[in-house]
Amino acid sequence: MKQLEAIIAWTPARWADLRPETAGQVAILPHPDPDGAAKRFMMTAGASSSALHAMPEAQRIAALFIAFNTLVVRDGIDAQAAHRAFLAIDEYRYRIAPDTEGAEFEDPPEED
Repeated sequence: MKQLEAIIAWTPARWADLRPETAGQVAILPHPDPDGAAKRFMMTAGASSSALHAMPEAQRIAALFIAFNTLVVRDGIDAQAAHRAFLAIDEYRYRIAPDTEGAEFEDPPEED
């Protein structure tokens, strides 16, 4: 899904007492969130932010990778779990190193 259609929802690992059912987990959910699944988590970012929609593309991409860093470094989400979840976002798959599992080309190179 496109970044502007994706809600990033997570609960920091250190908040296991507050939300034990989702502590240390991350999910990428559609925006809008008709089932209210994001409410199971303590934090959200992404398409639910009106500021994101107003940003130029390069700034949105930076915000995506800043969110990834925040989840992993500050909030203790396992890096590989975050990576697997973020693969649901097109812009993430297109901008990670091409030899990383799950990476894709936005415009695949032509084959000879």
